[in-house]
Amino acid sequence: MKRLLICLFSLSMVPLFGTLLAKPTIQSHRIPHKKSESIALQLAIQESIQYLQKLPLETKFLIQGETITLNEILFPLRGLHKQIRGNKNLDLLREIRKQFKEVELKTNSEPPLITGYYEVRIQGRTKPIGNYVYPALVPPKENSKETHSKSYPREYWKEESHWKTVSQPIVYLTLTDLHLAQLEGSALVQTETKEIFRINYATDNGFDYLSPAVHLTGVCPSLKPYELKFCMETNPKEVSEAIWKNPRYIFFEKEILPKKQLSDLVIGPLGSGGIRLVPERSVAMDKQIPLGFPVLMSFKSIQKTYNDHLVFVHDRGNAIQGEGRVDFYLGNETGVDKIANHLLTKGKVILFIPKK
Repeated sequence: MKRLLICLFSLSMVPLFGTLLAKPTIQSHRIPHKKSESIALQLAIQESIQYLQKLPLETKFLIQGETITLNEILFPLRGLHKQIRGNKNLDLLREIRKQFKEVELKTNSEPPLITGYYEVRIQGRTKPIGNYVYPALVPPKENSKETHSKSYPREYWKEESHWKTVSQPIVYLTLTDLHLAQLEGSALVQTETKEIFRINYATDNGFDYLSPAVHLTGVCPSLKPYELKFCMETNPKEVSEAIWKNPRYIFFEKEILPKKQLSDLVIGPLGSGGIRLVPERSVAMDKQIPLGFPVLMSFKSIQKTYNDHLVFVHDRGNAIQGEGRVDFYLGNETGVDKIANHLLTKGKVILFIPKK
């Protein structure tokens, strides 16, 4: 999702990943509870396999001084996927440990930090009206004489005269919702026409992210991103200026969601490498950990405790740095905002590396 998770809210001890409270008019795209565990796991492994299969055959991964070939990781993943589909009573960990060895990951000899994120759900308009005057833009045209304008800071894209000849709007949002969508890297949007679609990260202008919180301390009662809309009601000038002072700007691409989802399976947003994120089975990790690899996690959230929970590296984050640092994708169901915004803990993270 190319998220902009930046932990600048240390004073309030909350992770910086937020969204508006889910609107009841936007239906959740979540796997049914009874099927969630097995289906989500199958989907996650399938996404890893599909991503790895697209890589050149000569691709190699260097992990803690050990070289892993593409076939060495693909072969056991394919076997595991087949076993899970054919055996509901499979002892998952036992089967994994037959073909993988465990490498515990730590940050400076300390248990790694685990946070959570999710997909925001917001309202939009097909034309600018009222507070909905801020466009989610597609990337500037490559054949334009002003292609270099993509590298301009956020303030440049505030003016329609700047983007009108090189880009086009997908949808018009409120300023706080545009900020949220750009912060998380994607969003489910519903317009006044009842159309529901997703905007996914396409590219960015290359600038580092600067949190609005830097300028809003003492102004807003809460610095959580999804609560900026409330502060906007009482302090519109201060909040607007703080958001525009962030130089980083995200461009989107529109994804039309199918009217019928096969077997009610979740259709998640795109993570890194075109990987579809799967709720509670996809994580974002540092670039030194290869995409597609399996990871075992143990930690506690406000909702439940995860013991030896199998996930897969499907995403990156601007501030997800350090060995073992994990951002846990929770989906887009109503209520995950509270869980994600309170998930800031230390835990145990084990990377599975295929045995030679």
